[in-house]
Amino acid sequence: MGDDKTLDNMLPAPVPGAPHTGGMLPAPVSGAPHAGVWDGETLVPEAIRQMLDASIAKLTGLNDPNQAWGALFNPSERIAIKVNTIHNSQFWTHVPLAMAVAACLQEIGVPPEQIVVFDRRTDELENAGFTSNRHEPGVRLFGTDGHYATWDGIDPAGWRVEGLYVSLSNILLECDALINVPILKEHDMSGVSFAMKNHYGTFDRPNDFYQGERMRRGLAGLNALPLIRERTRLIIGDALEIVRIDWESAVTGDSILMSFDPVAHDTVGLQLLTEAAIAEGRNPEAAINLASGWLEYGAELGIGTNDPDNMELVEINLG
Repeated sequence: MGDDKTLDNMLPAPVPGAPHTGGMLPAPVSGAPHAGVWDGETLVPEAIRQMLDASIAKLTGLNDPNQAWGALFNPSERIAIKVNTIHNSQFWTHVPLAMAVAACLQEIGVPPEQIVVFDRRTDELENAGFTSNRHEPGVRLFGTDGHYATWDGIDPAGWRVEGLYVSLSNILLECDALINVPILKEHDMSGVSFAMKNHYGTFDRPNDFYQGERMRRGLAGLNALPLIRERTRLIIGDALEIVRIDWESAVTGDSILMSFDPVAHDTVGLQLLTEAAIAEGRNPEAAINLASGWLEYGAELGIGTNDPDNMELVEINLG
């Protein structure tokens, strides 16, 4: 994975607004468990940084982490970091992980004011432990707060999911590149909530896409929108805790996942969730059945692969 020809095929061009063109086959997914990431109930920032450095280096094939971040992002870009802080959960994307990602971007020269950590609402971000910042110096941190852009009549394909017009977060549309940083959760309607489901916090009508075929096709169709797909530069999955279906309890984890491919990323996430459930003596069959449908449809739409034979999963054990 480290030769220049491979990198040319795998990495997006580091220029403002450059679309992410997807990974290569087999789709690379880097997993970085770290035995020392938790100190009791507190995350260890140094361990999180080691996980990010090792993952980005392995994913890109570039030994120097700053060089790897610089191959993916340009200091002139506006970069959005999408987290998961939905109010009816007790577990969210961990603040130290999201802010460590922002720090990595700053170290390659991205001004903090060009980085925004966001979700659908500012009050949900604050409830999850983030400190909001809309105008002061430093990394921006605020929610969409109802500010969605609507179809302008020019590009209907970019605004329609399963025949329904949708509106997308202005924060998403104002960025040049997106880093998706979801937390791994079980979900009673989608089976698993991870990278692809995280975009239910990016558009205005998630409640219309929670049933049956509308969920299966709509979840994948949302991620296939050019307005989302072309901005997504990197996915960093938070598996530092694996949230049970009640969203009030979690299995302590020690990993992050990193990928360019949302379908491969979530396929591996489903496996982690399955292993955690089995270890607790719970039956993961319902989650597997629910998630398999939209993962398969995502592969059909060409946004990634759900076939383990077409994935290159590299685990880096740290700590």
